Amino acid sequence: MLAALCALCASAQSFDPKMPPAVPAAAGSVVETAPLRYIEIKEGTGAPAKPAQEYTVHYTGWLRDGTKFDSSVDRGTPLKFVQGRRQVISGWEIGFEGMKVGGKRRLFLPYTLAYGELGNGRIPGKAELIFDVELLGVRDVPNVTGGAIFLLPFNDLEKQVLALAKAIPEEKYSWRPGPGVRSFKEVFLHIAFGNQLLLNIANKSPKKEELMKQIEENAKGETDTATKEKVIAQLTESFALVRKTLDGVRSAGSLTREVDLFGTPATFGGVLAQIDTHIAEHLGQSIAYARVNNIVPPWSPK
Repeated sequence: MLAALCALCASAQSFDPKMPPAVPAAAGSVVETAPLRYIEIKEGTGAPAKPAQEYTVHYTGWLRDGTKFDSSVDRGTPLKFVQGRRQVISGWEIGFEGMKVGGKRRLFLPYTLAYGELGNGRIPGKAELIFDVELLGVRDVPNVTGGAIFLLPFNDLEKQVLALAKAIPEEKYSWRPGPGVRSFKEVFLHIAFGNQLLLNIANKSPKKEELMKQIEENAKGETDTATKEKVIAQLTESFALVRKTLDGVRSAGSLTREVDLFGTPATFGGVLAQIDTHIAEHLGQSIAYARVNNIVPPWSPK
């Protein structure tokens, strides 16, 4: 603790806002709001920046020696990020506090609020970063639900499974790589039934007897005669049920609810993760089937 305090004191004594000639001068007094410093170059007159809003900003970043390492201004494309969601470095999470749209600041970020001791790419370790930032706009955004961490992969998985199921010719739905191995149709139905089974476990905590009955019915259902149209309909319905559950998770805390997963202690969130994993496993299987049959997945260039 004493060493940290000494380091802070030394930093305060050695701080100099003056930059090399290559960096435009910034007029104004240095404002110290531990642990960062900034110069208010221009007061904004628009809406104030509030926590958890999406900020639209222009910026240019320099190292202490005047080396410019990045600039949205040079690219002509502003950056957008949502405050508080760790989409940017720590110094940016707190560096816009008190600003209004139209305002400009020069931020002096110690390495502890930037890329730390290791650095990142062109940024060396323990590098102080200096940013000129302009707040172009702010807007309110919807709260992130607890299920958002599962929705991102699920969105891609759903699109790819359905796209592949539609791309496989119906006459190929009965193709299988060998005896005792699932066919195209059975793999797709297994995904649909797996979604329903895992949702039942996650939402209802069924008794063992009920669960075993559902597993038995699913196994029979995979071998039933079903048209391509019916298989796609069952997949679509099962994905809609998964999405409904994921959209309904309002808090991250609910993901820790205890669930029994085939006799193994698990959590609600763990079962939701298993849904994504199960879909991904059998999507990979169906892609391999398609390649063997010279069928290119629709999202693949070749």
